[in-house]
Amino acid sequence: MRALRVVLIGAGTRTHKVYLPWLSRSGAAVCVAVVDSDIGAAHRAAAQFTRAVAARPGDVESVIADTQPDLIIVAAPDAAHASYVRRSLTAAVTVLVEKPLTTTLSDALELARSVRSDRVLVATNFRSVNLNTWVRTSLQAGLIGTVRTVEFSYHLTTDHARSYLYRWHRHRAASGGLEITKACHHLDLLSWWLDATPTGVRGRMDRRLPAADYRATGADIHDTIEALITYDTGQTAQYTLQPGARHDSYTCTIEGTDGRLQIAYNAAAGPHEVHIRTGSHGTGWPRLIAREPGTHAGADARMLTALPSAARGGRSPSFATAAEAALTVATGSAIRESAETVRAVHIPNSLTAPENQPCRLSAPPTA
Repeated sequence: MRALRVVLIGAGTRTHKVYLPWLSRSGAAVCVAVVDSDIGAAHRAAAQFTRAVAARPGDVESVIADTQPDLIIVAAPDAAHASYVRRSLTAAVTVLVEKPLTTTLSDALELARSVRSDRVLVATNFRSVNLNTWVRTSLQAGLIGTVRTVEFSYHLTTDHARSYLYRWHRHRAASGGLEITKACHHLDLLSWWLDATPTGVRGRMDRRLPAADYRATGADIHDTIEALITYDTGQTAQYTLQPGARHDSYTCTIEGTDGRLQIAYNAAAGPHEVHIRTGSHGTGWPRLIAREPGTHAGADARMLTALPSAARGGRSPSFATAAEAALTVATGSAIRESAETVRAVHIPNSLTAPENQPCRLSAPPTA
């Protein structure tokens, strides 16, 4: 089978850590162009490949016309995602866009309603962590019966949390805030595990990092998020994101009608731990799941293995659809609105929101 012809948009950290190494060693894909606002960075990345060209963002359309790619990978800063996806879809190609799909609700819903489900893949690589895949498979198999509630807490190290204040993420206009740029991983995972659609949220946000960091950087984002999310299935999830941990990690308790899963994930070391209890009695038993090597606990390698088939139209659970990714943006936006208004907020369904209504959030009517 002919190798995929790939255009890379964005020559930053993510591209250098994940996509350039993959393209250098993969026989399934070949890089034909690199686009970046820093033309020097684009040239340095393109120089790793025999026939790849370097270009500036203004030349995207001509690059696509000249190189005839099969796949365009958008790994630019978050606020540019929506524009690059739209411009890429003028050609008959598949687009893989890094999470989040967009930084604004209006862009997310517009893309979800306007693109075919097989044209846009969203790199929700957290699904591909072997622990997270095991949890989904176990829940679908009915290991603990029907899920009722989830408590999911993601813990950032202080240094990792502070880094958002010193990078471009510090401005909500650039990143959507942590409720979108970071929480989208976790919000997507919850919907994927539950096979459910979020419908409403009550949220709160705070700043727990030193005020001096905010003053020094002019950051307008929050570093702590708490939310109670309801789903169309009647299930609920209590979600938190907070700094101050020794390691990036999460803990999660999933309560079902016939048991409970208690999960401990450490991004830096393994194995991952799961405590399983089934039935109404008994202490249950532990299960250890080995941490796979590689970036993001092996998730990137799994995602890239699935990419060639998905780029040719094969459905893969490693990637969110535009509609699924739009719902995570909508949920993050709802958390922010709820925190600002101190009320419950409805989450619009990205597939059914009427075309003639504005793409905005509103609180559900009170009983």
